[in-house]
Formats: sequence, structure tokens, C-alpha cells
Amino acid sequence: MGVLCSKTVDKDGDDPPMESKAQSQFRPQSSRRLRKMPQLGRPATRSQQNWRAAISNRDIESPEAYNQALEELQAAEKAIAFDAEVTATSSNIEKQAAALVRKIKAYDWDHTYGPLREAHTGRRKEGEHFLGNVDLINKTELMKIAKRMPKGAHLHIHFNACLPARFLIQQARDIDAMYIRSTLPLTTPENMEASRISFMVMTLDEATHTKDSDGKEIYVALGDVWDENYISNTWMPYKQFQRQFDFTDEKGQILRKTHGAETWLERKMLISEEEAHNAHQSGKGIWEKFNHRTQMMKGLFAYESAFRNYTQAVIKDFVRDNIQYAEIRPNFMSTNSLKTDDGKGSIGNEGIMKIIDEELRKTMDQINKRGDYFGGMKVIYCTPRSFKKQQIEVALDECIDLKKKYLDLICGFDLVGHEEMGNELRHFIPEFLEFRKKCKAQNLEIPFLFHCGETLQVGDKVDGNLFDAVLLNSKRIGHGYAIARHPLLMEIFKEKKIAIESCPISNEILGLTSTIAGHHLPILLANDVPCTINSDNATFYKSSLSHDFYQTMIGSEAMSLQGWKQLAKWSLEHSCMNPEELAAVTAEWSRRWKEFCQWIVDEYGPRFPDHEPQISNHH
Repeated sequence: MGVLCSKTVDKDGDDPPMESKAQSQFRPQSSRRLRKMPQLGRPATRSQQNWRAAISNRDIESPEAYNQALEELQAAEKAIAFDAEVTATSSNIEKQAAALVRKIKAYDWDHTYGPLREAHTGRRKEGEHFLGNVDLINKTELMKIAKRMPKGAHLHIHFNACLPARFLIQQARDIDAMYIRSTLPLTTPENMEASRISFMVMTLDEATHTKDSDGKEIYVALGDVWDENYISNTWMPYKQFQRQFDFTDEKGQILRKTHGAETWLERKMLISEEEAHNAHQSGKGIWEKFNHRTQMMKGLFAYESAFRNYTQAVIKDFVRDNIQYAEIRPNFMSTNSLKTDDGKGSIGNEGIMKIIDEELRKTMDQINKRGDYFGGMKVIYCTPRSFKKQQIEVALDECIDLKKKYLDLICGFDLVGHEEMGNELRHFIPEFLEFRKKCKAQNLEIPFLFHCGETLQVGDKVDGNLFDAVLLNSKRIGHGYAIARHPLLMEIFKEKKIAIESCPISNEILGLTSTIAGHHLPILLANDVPCTINSDNATFYKSSLSHDFYQTMIGSEAMSLQGWKQLAKWSLEHSCMNPEELAAVTAEWSRRWKEFCQWIVDEYGPRFPDHEPQISNHH
């Protein structure tokens, strides 16, 4: 798609005044380049003439002339919409399918939701908090369509938070070397609610020894979380925990032994609507709740059999969710090694990459043999933004080493963690620049794919990460929520083809918007900034990529089936696939898109009348 970039004009439509040499010097170089860009033939060029024809230099003297001017003005805006090209080139089947999707949105409103929340029935309004609505969402016709949609590439997903929480919890039930601990004795319902739980595979010796402030090893007896005298964070064998589990929840449900323990732990892993949106919650507060979940997940993920089984299951889940390709974000650090199942051995980062490579090849072979399709998966090397400079330097060097060994698997570098609490990108500028030099000298392509702009604090040092990402030639950015308030950066992102990895559900739950209707995505799309849709940390939200696409559709009246198509196309175009991989995956996605549109027409065409729904009246 071409980029809209027009000649600057003043309010009367004349050429702007000449600027001084000093003014030119202080205008950003990127802005000067933008102004000189050639027009690339998109409908946007014609639209300028169209809107001027509609409202410039003429008086509107009749309702008929007014209506004509209104139509011309609206058509001019549609001509520069982010989905203008895919809409203009839609096939008849796509047009029919898009019309049906509009009707289906209205149908869901009437049959699943209601115009107002009805206290006596508990009916909720479409577009309320995702965490409160997700069970309703799963019953809608639009969600069925979202699941069936070929989504292209999934570009922003943290590897330890892809699958439902129960998967890793169930993996742990028979592991003899698995231990559990709590911050509080689990002797009251209040403590059950407030406790922070963590897991670890280790030997008995490791579970019963720790180091004091002087580094001297001391013995600590195993604990019993069911004892009132339990010492905080002492380890207990997980099998013993399962055998002794006996709890009656607030609804009177009796939870006992392994099944009860797993049910309780799964609930503990999920963020609730009340946690995310209560009147006293803050951005920092919900991030603390989020970090509790990641800490709880860490030990369930960090042993060999679980990691192997999880890798296979994630790839199969991508296939089920109609994702054709994915780029995952595992965390790499020296303290994040895998344990062998008996707790005696340890597997470092190179071993982790070897397992991912082995399980990917094995699972791809299984998928191909059963006649299904998955185009592949790559790994973005991630490490915490809370690290010190020396740690980041070590991580960057390790990323290069792993890239050499797994040339087709490692595809980028990123820093992860709460932006407002960690180091900003500019803290590591010398290390990043040196990394670039090393990559160039060794002919390695490892683009930066930075988390940045995941904040409402526009104008401070955190928001400044967006500028750093531009100067560091980041290929994509994760979240980029603050960019909607930076018009110059939006222009730069368009010109430099920097895509945003938008994560609508995660942004809502982590406090950037209260509901999907307030999300920044429609603003970015209205400015034709390339965006992709992603699920981020689906485990904690009871979500999938299908749910995020669903949210984009109900969050904006302007979103259409063609809009979904453009978002999927962008995900492929801005992936880290090489040209051959991209061509193959795009061909398969295109074939599936045609089948998808035909399925909508065949499935829903007979069920809906021909009239167009007035969806806006419902809202």
C-alpha cells in the first residue's frame, strides 16, 4: 500500500510561506524527508481534490446541493481509509460476506446483549469490560466467525502465556520434584485469596537450603501451607499439597485433592474483572497483580517435559485458531534455565533453543502428515528491561551467538517488563549501537522489535521510548499505545514502515483504556499507521487471538470484514519471514481467506434477510 503524504497548504489552500534556513534546520530531518516524498498513487491523492470540491469556494444554497457536498466529503474520507484499497478490490463474495458480518453484529446485539444492563437479569452491554463479557462473547455468532478467520501472522505473544492456565497446572500433577510455596498459610478464605503462590522443580536438598545475607548456606525445613504456623515461602512437596487440598469456595463448591487443587490454582492464575477495574485500582496496581501471575507461571513452565509438551501444544493451538505463522517471545536470562524433570540437571538458553527447534520440527511434521497447515514459527530473543547495562550487553552477545546457531529461528531482539518501572531504551544506547555494528560486521539480520509506548504518561521518559525506537530502526513496536498523541511519529511510522503490534485486550486489562471503545487502534487506523492484532498474554485473560479480533470489530463501527483483512495482510507484510517464506504463507492465507468468505455466505446467507441492519441505532 502506498503512503499518504501531501503537499502542505495553508487554510486557504495556497502554498505555504517559504521557511527560513534556521526554521529548516530546527525542523526534524524525518519531517523534511516526509515533505519531499513522492505521491504513490493511492486514492488519497484524488481525495484532496474531492474534499476541496465539496466545500471550497462555493456557497451551498439548497438541501440537494448540501446532500451532494456531504456525500462527496464522506467519500473523500473513505478514499484514504486504511482499508480503502482492500475494499475497492473486494470480490463479490467478500462484499456479500462483509454485509453479512454487519448483520451478524446487529444480531448478536439483539440476542446476546441488550441496550442497557438489566440488573434483574444480569444482561450486559456489548463492549463492556472484556473480563466480565468473555463468557457472553464466546456464545456470539461474531466470535464463531472470528475463530474461523485466517489471521495471518501472530507477532506479539509471550511464550509462557499462550495456552489456558490449566495446561501447565495439569502437567505438574505427577512431577515428584515439583514444590509449591505461599506467602501466607492457607488456613482462611482471606489468606487463600490474598496469598501469592509459586512453584519450582528442584531436589530435596535445594528445597531445604537457602543462603543468608552473608552468603552462608543454612537449612530450612519443609513447610506445610495448611498449618497456621507455616513460615512464609518455605517449600512444600506439590504432591503433598494435592493430597491435603480441601477447600470450600465462596459459592459453596467443595474442592478436594488433585482436581480441587488444580481448579483453585487455575482460578488463581486468571485476572478477574474486579481486580482489573475496581474503583481503587491503578496502573501500577494492576501490573503488580499481573506480575504475581507471571511469577506463579514461571516454575510451572521451567522443566523439560512441560516445556517440550507446551511447545508442541502452542503450535497446535495456533493451527486451531487459524493462525498461519507466529513469532514467539520467550524470556532469556541466566536465572531462567529449565530443570530436568528430576530437578538434578539444568538446561541453559542454548538448550532451550534446541528444544524449541526440535519440537517445532516434530510438530510441523505431524501437522503436515495430517494434511493441515502451519507456515512456521520464529523466536524473538527477550530479556528484562530491569537489567543492568552489563547484563544487557551479555544478552545481546548471546542473541548473536544463538542467531548464528539457529539462523532461521531467531528473528529479533526485545526488552520486556513494565515500561514505567524498568529502564528506558536510551539507558542502553551504547550497547544497542555496538550490537548493530556487530550484526553488520557478521552479516546478521536481527531487528529490534521493542516494547515501547505502553503507557498513558505522554511526554515523560517512558513515552520517549517511541523516539528511541525510531532512531534505533526498530522494525515493529509492541503496543505503542502513546503514539496516537504523536502526529509526527505516526507519519514517520508510515514512511519507515514500522508496524505496531496492537494488543487490545491486554491494553484494556492493564489499565490503558477502560473499555475497547476507548482504545487507540481506530485513531491509528484512521491515520493509516500499519497495525497488527495480537493477544500478548492470553493465559491470564481467558482469551485467544480470535478474541482480540472480535474486540476490534465491536470496538469501532468503522471496522469491517475488509478491515480485518487489511490487519491480517499487514501482519504478514511486517513479519520477519524471508521473501520465500512470506510468499508461501501469504499464498496459503489468501486461499483460506477466499474459503472463509465463501463459508460466511454459505453459513449465514440463508439465515438473514436482505435488508441492511441499522447497527448504529443499537449503540
